[in-house]
Amino acid sequence: SQMANPNTPYGLQLVQRDGAADFRASLKRYFVPASTTSALYQGDPIIIVASSADSLGYNGVKLATAGTSNKITGVVCGFLGTGTPNPSFFGLSGTPGPAYKPASNTVAYNVLVCDDPSALYEVQANGSLAATQVGKNANLVSGTGSVYTGWSGWQLSTTSIGTASTLQLTIVGLVQDPRNVAGVNAKALVRINNNTNINA
Repeated sequence: SQMANPNTPYGLQLVQRDGAADFRASLKRYFVPASTTSALYQGDPIIIVASSADSLGYNGVKLATAGTSNKITGVVCGFLGTGTPNPSFFGLSGTPGPAYKPASNTVAYNVLVCDDPSALYEVQANGSLAATQVGKNANLVSGTGSVYTGWSGWQLSTTSIGTASTLQLTIVGLVQDPRNVAGVNAKALVRINNNTNINA
């Protein structure tokens, strides 16, 4: 018999582009100013910050906000070190090990972000997700990342599922894996719906 889905939130994990192109071409360097107080983990959604680029012109970003009408630019997929304009891996939190940006840090971070509006991600539902809800929209719900894995704690909010265009994600499907079934903590395939790169 099918076991229950494991409760293993990991934020938004990049799977593929919704097309034939190589999704690795979708990763771009962004700048996290030293004044940014929130922690950042792999799989966290981010949003661009106006007038916060570094001296090389890499745009500044911060952690996005969960909820209706809150736009998202992309998702953190990796870390390029600390400092500006030339990042160093020395001093990167988690090195050697899973990299993340702690909340208390006072240095600039450089992150690799997927900002392609057509990119697809895996995300865990924080409640019960039905197969019939595929095709609808939903918001994210924030969560605390893990300093042991470096992964985000964000999840898809099942109580937010609806049809409004201002919801943050579009549910494209269920992750096709024998260990994943519709229901509590199901893993969904999603696209960012309320995206700064589409409706700026």
